[in-house]
Amino acid sequence: MGKTNNKKVAPNILLVDDETSVLYTLEAILKPEGYRLTKASSADEALELFKAETFDLVITDLTMPGDSGLVLLDKVLKIKPEALVILITAYGSESIAVDAMKRGAYDYLPKPFANDDLKITVRRALEKFFLRQENRQLKERLHERTGLASIIGASDGMQNVYDLIERVGPADVTVLITGESGTGKELVANAIHSLSTRKNNPFVRVNCAALPENLIESELFGYERGAFSGAANRKLGKFEVANSGTIFLDEIGEMTPATQTKILRILQEKEFERLGGNHPISVDTRVITATNRDLQSAIEEGTFREDLFYRLNVINIHLPPLRERLSDIPVLVDSFARKFCEKFGKKFQAFSEAFMGRLMQYSWPGNVRELQNLIERVIILEDENLFQNSSNRFAMRSKLENEQFMEDGLLAMKYKEAKEVLLKTFEKKYFEGLLEKAEGNMSEAARIAGMHRKNLYLKLKELEMKD
Repeated sequence: MGKTNNKKVAPNILLVDDETSVLYTLEAILKPEGYRLTKASSADEALELFKAETFDLVITDLTMPGDSGLVLLDKVLKIKPEALVILITAYGSESIAVDAMKRGAYDYLPKPFANDDLKITVRRALEKFFLRQENRQLKERLHERTGLASIIGASDGMQNVYDLIERVGPADVTVLITGESGTGKELVANAIHSLSTRKNNPFVRVNCAALPENLIESELFGYERGAFSGAANRKLGKFEVANSGTIFLDEIGEMTPATQTKILRILQEKEFERLGGNHPISVDTRVITATNRDLQSAIEEGTFREDLFYRLNVINIHLPPLRERLSDIPVLVDSFARKFCEKFGKKFQAFSEAFMGRLMQYSWPGNVRELQNLIERVIILEDENLFQNSSNRFAMRSKLENEQFMEDGLLAMKYKEAKEVLLKTFEKKYFEGLLEKAEGNMSEAARIAGMHRKNLYLKLKELEMKD
């Protein structure tokens, strides 16, 4: 982001106002930040510039001769739905500005605004823009690598996963994918298959935990006619169906010892027998397995074969839990929200910073799957407060109240990201306590905080604590 995010190409911002003095002020404040700035004195001129050049952000006055800032907002979003627009409003126009945000504006600034408020708002808007851009580029790279853009995240932990997928995919070796439930193990298995020489052949998934013990062998290996009561016809097992392709055995740690023995035989000899059969059947099937259990402990307990473990664990890909890659949450939320808005015919709108802050403070025991389910509910009900509703069983854990989670969560992030998360948490708690102490009296709260009343109001608005 220019000097702000160390990008080689500085962000390009379009400034729109019919008053030359306002344009001069905006330029004087933002130019030292390293941004590229283009000025327009009307909505029509701005629209022509927007069509001709790529802008990362538009800052426009609300009231201008000719088309207003609202009209410009609508036209800009029609051309580029993901565009970010900040509106500058006159005193008393807050209700119009709020309506503009509902129509897709990123934020608004009331006149007169403080220099720092403008810088902060612009910085956050551009961070959001480049986050979306990074997400798109990441998906494109994943599509090129694996043909699958469903794995999302730019954290160091996920980058390691992508690198392993890329290297292991063509190697045609067995892979053990480990990680907690909901981290995306099946997506990784799919990606490995799509990178392999077997990608045009079947990819067959078997959930070992979902199959009863008396059915899992017939599902995996099939059976001959008359093998047992009710076996009226021959049935091919999953290994035969996946011949020349890939079989993905999910929750391998739940497999019975007897079935483990047969899996070991397939890995060693590339053959098996159907239930009720007498002749070995040869298969050429790549085996990928996954588990959320600690197989080393299972070996010590005698519930998992050590020789099978070493056969399966030629390559291990471990998926980090979401609490260890909190920096991926904004990218995941953006992707899920757009997907569900399209699915349910909703208009996409950016989430509030307060909502995003709450997401960053949660430990996510259900990992990415839990986050995806939450965003789906929020989009359907159009209610960000769903996350705080105890009836939906989302129990928040404050970083300031839970030292262990703070260590686990913040120490998984880069210093700058962790500092911003912790600072936002502190500010929100401080001003909540301040308002409670002052019993809602803004003048008294400003006096206690040693702030000007207007600056306090702007700070509360920034923290989305003031309508």
